[in-house]
Amino acid sequence: MQSSFQNLNHSLEQKALEEINKLKNLLQKEGYLVDEPTKKQYNYEVDISKGKNRLKLLVYFGKKGLKTVLQGNVNSEFYKQIDSVLNFKFNFQDDELSEPEAYIGSDESGKGDFFGPLVVAAFAYNKEVGKNLSDLNIQDSKEISDDEIRKISFEFNKRYKDRISVIEIHPKKYNELYEKFRNLNSILIWAHSKAIEELQNKFHYSQIVIDKFCSEDLIREELNKKLADYDLMLTEKAERFKGVAIASIIARSKMLSWFKKKSAELKINIPMGASDKVNDVASHIKNKCGNDVLSELIKLHFKNFKTI
Repeated sequence: MQSSFQNLNHSLEQKALEEINKLKNLLQKEGYLVDEPTKKQYNYEVDISKGKNRLKLLVYFGKKGLKTVLQGNVNSEFYKQIDSVLNFKFNFQDDELSEPEAYIGSDESGKGDFFGPLVVAAFAYNKEVGKNLSDLNIQDSKEISDDEIRKISFEFNKRYKDRISVIEIHPKKYNELYEKFRNLNSILIWAHSKAIEELQNKFHYSQIVIDKFCSEDLIREELNKKLADYDLMLTEKAERFKGVAIASIIARSKMLSWFKKKSAELKINIPMGASDKVNDVASHIKNKCGNDVLSELIKLHFKNFKTI
């Protein structure tokens, strides 16, 4: 009897660890800083931060199963942002009627990673394309394993390469742009509008769908310089639209390729995110290869750079 209880408890503990790691990865892909899970007597927990904002996420394991708790000031904007990310559920079928017939969707990857490029991808989507891709698991890249992302992205490129536009800003160029703009959103606006412009010149789709990352006025100001005729839909969690989900998968796939390539070149497993583990690897690269090599792998404005 005791053995059965211990097995059950161990199983719940393992599920709690898997759950908190899943949530950690989700938050990191949204650009938040999340440390590695710490095990307590009855739960696993992580600290979530962005700037001066801090929250704690806990996943309890016990007789009643798993319980997720977000600790912090429930009235703060930061708490509301994190709560929205953790509780949002994607349902493409509910949005099928409101999804435009033909549009350009864009999304990005890498803005929350100390190492690696910032990648913005855009995809020219229509209903016919959607039918031809129905055999693929198209959803937000944060909900798909890395192996599946690679496979799906390969199929996108094989079937519809002409409908894809990618702006890949490697660390050296990224740091130059950040020095110029002094603002991540300005870089994102420039990259999104450039990718969208390339596809609109080919397909002349007026509808544009972008996952919201800043005010609409700022994006329109840049799009007005490039596009004569467009209808912008700027919305949170835009990956519920298949065209944006496809863009998110393509962008994420490019990120994974960069990390795999650089890890092989340096013979060091370069991690994503911005955790303490990332700092340790950056310090190791600095000591082994020098500052010049490290500076071409990282985003210099991250607080991680000051830490190392």
